[in-house]
Amino acid sequence: MLNFTLTDLKYLLALAEEKHFAKAAARCFVSQPTLSIAIKKLEENLEICIFERENHQILLTPAGNVLIEQARKILSEAQQMREIAIGYQNPYSQPLRIGAILTIGPYLFPSLVRDTIKAAPDLKLILEEGFTSTLTAKLLGGELDAIILATPVTESELEQTEFFQDELSLICSSKHKLATQAKISPKLLNDETLLILGNGNCLRDQVLQACKNVATTNNISNQIISSSIETIKYMVEMNIGISILPKIAQINLPPDLVVKPFSGNKKPARTLSIVTRKNFPRKALVKLIEEQLIAQLIRS
Repeated sequence: MLNFTLTDLKYLLALAEEKHFAKAAARCFVSQPTLSIAIKKLEENLEICIFERENHQILLTPAGNVLIEQARKILSEAQQMREIAIGYQNPYSQPLRIGAILTIGPYLFPSLVRDTIKAAPDLKLILEEGFTSTLTAKLLGGELDAIILATPVTESELEQTEFFQDELSLICSSKHKLATQAKISPKLLNDETLLILGNGNCLRDQVLQACKNVATTNNISNQIISSSIETIKYMVEMNIGISILPKIAQINLPPDLVVKPFSGNKKPARTLSIVTRKNFPRKALVKLIEEQLIAQLIRS
């Protein structure tokens, strides 16, 4: 007969993610022997080996990988039960946990907090920034209530609402030759040094897509990688190269930096959306956040 608790599953997930007994125990605020005994009893109960323990390494077995995914679903559903109960009692009794990708959070979160304090003073927000994959995993696992992305989601448990077309524009130094152009054709980017974000950032892919007419023919002379849009702004102002900037990030621009729209009827843009779980019980609060974001973007 199966006999395990949600706490056992939390220990299981912690060890699977940390791959280290001491770190997993610290994360769960228990002693290492407590966690080790719980994992061993769980394996005995399920009559299966979940972890390989060799040379101080913790590896998941093939069966362990499948069980870990099931554990995530069970814990997520348990969290949903708790949220449903809270939602019916008082939707404001728990903070709303919102994540956003790194190229959105810094530009939307400050005004969102200010506007939410005015519109719903009883609602507390907990904000987090990260990469799309990390935020999506936390949303699915119940660690976040909603996330703001610039790419589509494919997980059937999630629903996505688009709320803004974030147009991409070229930025260059006022001393750069492109500064005299009213509009920019991608072909004008031939032989330019392009400043872009690093791998793992969806804006990098969207920028390269906007430049595809030249990028596919290898006419861009050089690419400089940065981890921050703000760093790119100042490097562009120093005329080190050019870059492409989303509309929401076109604030607090350095004085010698200019913004130029692209030519053509269909301007390159990324689609901003808010994503939550389909069965999330406090959707009215997520709708409130969406309305605050739209109002903020209209003002800007």
